[in-house]
Amino acid sequence: MSSTIEDNELPKANVTRVLKTALPPGTALQKDAKLAVSKAATVFINYLSSVANDVAKGANHKTISAPDVFKALEIVELEHLAPQLRESLTAYQQNMVEKKQRKKEKDESKAKDDGEEEEDEDEMNEATTGEESSRGQKRTLEDEEEDDPMAIDNKKPKLDDEEEQEEEEVEPTQDE
Repeated sequence: MSSTIEDNELPKANVTRVLKTALPPGTALQKDAKLAVSKAATVFINYLSSVANDVAKGANHKTISAPDVFKALEIVELEHLAPQLRESLTAYQQNMVEKKQRKKEKDESKAKDDGEEEEDEDEMNEATTGEESSRGQKRTLEDEEEDDPMAIDNKKPKLDDEEEQEEEEVEPTQDE
């Protein structure tokens, strides 16, 4: 399987957005300039990833981690980029922690709201029907059998009136 630079090309919209934030406002870029920056960034990312992969393998790791990337920056003599990259990594990690915390709070709030809604439903049921809801209450086996039309009744089955009459007429007689 051959891999070309086009296979790993960065999304054009992302490259354009990065260029617009990095350059002064009102700077015009030709299409070829955007393409050149995109290809250069792809080559740089592939090269740094390859070196970081070698660092990870040297440490018997299967996955490239942030320290592997920082070590790779030192190896390719770009350690001057490390402080800014560390700041960005720290900001990203902090952002992810905050996002996770917000999601947790949202889920807890939603669970609390759902619990209150169920209580409100139970109160409304009780008010309209005069019966308590069985939700959340333990049920006995007898309750289950009463409600289940498919439950097997171990008592003697009831017979139709005709069958009862025939049973009464045919009584065993003794011939002795």
